[in-house]
Amino acid sequence: MNHFIVYHHKTRRFAEYINHYSDIEQMVDAKRATSEIRNLPDNHTTGFAELPDELRRLLFFAKPDVVICYDNGILPIRPVFAFELTNHVPARDHWLQRFNNLVGCAQVGVPGAYVLPFDLSQHSSFPSKLDSAFFYAYDRVMEIHQTPFYIAEWESADQKNLNIDASYADLPVHDSEPMKKTMAFLNKVLTSAINGTPANLLFQERMIVELRDDMRRRAYSPIPKIEDFARLKKNMVNGDFLSWVDIQTWLRDKGIDVPANIPDRIIKRTRNLIFTPIAEERGKNPEQLRKSLNTRIKDKGADPYLGQPLAFDYIFCRLGKTPYERDANLIIDLSMLSFEDFSCYHSKVWEGCPLQHNDLTTIRNIPEYTMFLTEGCAQVMKNFLRVYAFTADLIVFKEGLVYFS
Repeated sequence: MNHFIVYHHKTRRFAEYINHYSDIEQMVDAKRATSEIRNLPDNHTTGFAELPDELRRLLFFAKPDVVICYDNGILPIRPVFAFELTNHVPARDHWLQRFNNLVGCAQVGVPGAYVLPFDLSQHSSFPSKLDSAFFYAYDRVMEIHQTPFYIAEWESADQKNLNIDASYADLPVHDSEPMKKTMAFLNKVLTSAINGTPANLLFQERMIVELRDDMRRRAYSPIPKIEDFARLKKNMVNGDFLSWVDIQTWLRDKGIDVPANIPDRIIKRTRNLIFTPIAEERGKNPEQLRKSLNTRIKDKGADPYLGQPLAFDYIFCRLGKTPYERDANLIIDLSMLSFEDFSCYHSKVWEGCPLQHNDLTTIRNIPEYTMFLTEGCAQVMKNFLRVYAFTADLIVFKEGLVYFS
């Protein structure tokens, strides 16, 4: 019997909406499948280690709002589709900070859909439209990982208030054209999962070609540039990539020496991109900026800066499926922080690591222990550390730098 597990992160309502308006409920009613809705456990809780392996890997960067897993009763349970949903005004910082929420899906070949407003230009507080760089970034993700995604518009008739569903008053109208396309995409993926069709073969489906064309019409007008982003222009004032000599000069001006054993792949690249999460703010001295960023990391998971380096990686640096397949170094400038500001988060994980125990009876949870034993502690690190460490070639602190081999 086919079985679907619909995991939700923030709200169960969206999981119920998907279950109801997709083919899942119809398959259940026809006795061709069973389904259940579960809450996604946090990374640091015991339940996280007990999740299916592929689902844990999908959650490395962040938790999508909904992840649908499939169990055919023979193979291990695996994720097959993910959703991200936001009703926020689509300002650039907002989509950048959430960019990473579906990238984990691409890394493991799981399709997904991002549902958000495109045009709230008459919004009373934050009038804005979704810019083309968002579509361009996700098109690059699809191209690199050969995994289909769809960006669906949560429509607004007056560009001020969102159109809402008659049965689910806090969610998009289910029979709007974008949501009909989204559910058709999901149903196609569910059928493919049941039939054992690999996700990358979906690119040969006419429906997926047309959905991707919807995105590409927006993605390439115009193509994003470095000068479009204030957190890149902070250290790249000419709006262009820096040479390695430029980087050495920049580091020397900060009183930082380049280590002699820095990997040659970093030195040999002729293009360098510097991302600075927080630029100068009027009236704030360096210590106040440090405090501001630390507060953001501690209390808000580094928003609005969390997903930005990964977005810039795909837009400007990445050529292949891993960060090693780049023609530009991605350097994260945290020179307003001390190393201790960063390391305090992984030191807490180290202090609680189950690998420190010699007595089996002190191991509180075997799945957690074996997860640490085989995958290390990265899965339970704070999101900020996971995403920045995965993305960066160099991270620069006040007193020095770390590099990634």
